[in-house]
Amino acid sequence: MSSDQITFAILTNAIRAIADEMGAILVRSAFSTIVREARDCSTALLDAEGNVVVQAEMIPIHNGGLSQAFQAAARQLDLSCIGEGQAILLNDPYAGGQHLNDLILFQPILSDGELLGWAGNTAHHLDIGGGGAGINIDAGELISEGIVIPPLLIDVERDLFDGPVDRMLFANIRTAELGRGDLYAQLAANRIGMSRMRELAVRYGATLLRQAMRETLSYSERRMQAALDTIPDGSWEGSGQVDSDVRGGEPLVVKVKVTVASGRMTLDFAGTCPQVNSMFNSSRSSSLAAIVSAVRSVLADKDIPANDGLMNLLDIRLPQGSILNPDPGKPVRARIEASYRAADAVYAALAQAIPERVPSDGFNSTTGLYLTQTTTGGRVRIYGDVLGGGYGAGVNYDGAHALAGILSSSRNTPIEAIEQIHPHIRMRHYKLVQDSSGAGQWRGGLGFSRAIEVLEDGVTLSFYSDHFRFAPRGRNGGMEGGMGSLKVHRGNELLEFPATAVVPLKKGDVVELSVGGGAGWGDPSARRPEAIEDDLADGIISSEFARRHYPNSTR
Repeated sequence: MSSDQITFAILTNAIRAIADEMGAILVRSAFSTIVREARDCSTALLDAEGNVVVQAEMIPIHNGGLSQAFQAAARQLDLSCIGEGQAILLNDPYAGGQHLNDLILFQPILSDGELLGWAGNTAHHLDIGGGGAGINIDAGELISEGIVIPPLLIDVERDLFDGPVDRMLFANIRTAELGRGDLYAQLAANRIGMSRMRELAVRYGATLLRQAMRETLSYSERRMQAALDTIPDGSWEGSGQVDSDVRGGEPLVVKVKVTVASGRMTLDFAGTCPQVNSMFNSSRSSSLAAIVSAVRSVLADKDIPANDGLMNLLDIRLPQGSILNPDPGKPVRARIEASYRAADAVYAALAQAIPERVPSDGFNSTTGLYLTQTTTGGRVRIYGDVLGGGYGAGVNYDGAHALAGILSSSRNTPIEAIEQIHPHIRMRHYKLVQDSSGAGQWRGGLGFSRAIEVLEDGVTLSFYSDHFRFAPRGRNGGMEGGMGSLKVHRGNELLEFPATAVVPLKKGDVVELSVGGGAGWGDPSARRPEAIEDDLADGIISSEFARRHYPNSTR
């Protein structure tokens, strides 16, 4: 290895460490539990042209689409004279954003007056205005979901910190104190990234640092090329489906044709269902990030640096006006469900080409759960959380239990953190759901259940999820994973709801949410008897489940 290669390796890892430090600052500085505890946020460093060079290992669907947001901003704004103290702020899903709750912030990294690159991050804000606290499931257009921020070039000191942009933005947000704290945490994260990059430029020189960023992108492309070369040439089709529209009965189907030829991969989503007049559309940047994440996760090389270098070998075609690339103005609040189905479709296609690398479907959904209350004086309390489920099994491994899906990677919010700041609710249980995993030679992971007691009147439940009607699919003879459900216990009455609803609650109601498990991989008859016994001893499966699904069970 030459001295130049060693230096580039040092700089690449230093830049990656800076992105990780940015993530730590953002999490530690945030006010809301959804950022501070669930870590629904991401950080990255971009080159001067807006290509993502490195990203922290946080939320794949955020960072996977970050360069889309920068490119949209660059088209709309004059960045030729960008200076210290300026920033780009946006959340518009039709300008590279995800959904309105995700505020994106870019700030320039300057060295001796010359642009080195950009520090960027995304954070999910608990409230962003709109037609109702929590989730406005009946929003038929984007502006009903909240305030839309097109790419804005702002002066941080002038426009924030009680400046005009700050005042306008937080006048439209119900939880202004939390939102302002989270936005300032985003500023703090970028500030440390900018400072650390300038330190590298002083130590190694700006020219060498730019070369290192270019080499990092090129390195990812070379490794991506080698990984694609291990997939045989051919074409395969796959599909996935969201349970239904908000008030519709038909599934929303996502289709893909994956073609590998001459070291490139084309993913054509022709035939995917049209856009809908509800929140289940996926913004283009979300769809792209989901698809890239799905491809990366089944490559032979699992450690390819996640940056825009690998995008050069992927041709992703998203039909305009489809649920994966809706027309401007369509709502997108629950965009991640269609994004997950795009990932599932990619898995289903590639499982025909590289079956040993593709796992069975996990629960692969994000459940957005909100319990809101307007108190005396107009103050709004919002408990919001993003929840996952069980993972699918694969060759030589069982699925993991009770985790956020691969597109989210958020953390489970501790009960103590929830109850500490939400006096209107109390957790009655938080537990794994026995028998929710799909049986197989390798079994899926378990889903989990939360029961939340409402302690005061005036509380409203709003939520969205998926896999309430159609279970996660097994592969190679593996069984389906468990499905989700939401029930409200009201005295002796049991109320059951579909995968999205808004429900006025009463004091004493208990909301019980269950999310499903992952599917199994391989014929259950091939599971080792000792593995079945371990699952029984650990309470993962019941004796009845073992008798029904495992011929090798001794119970």
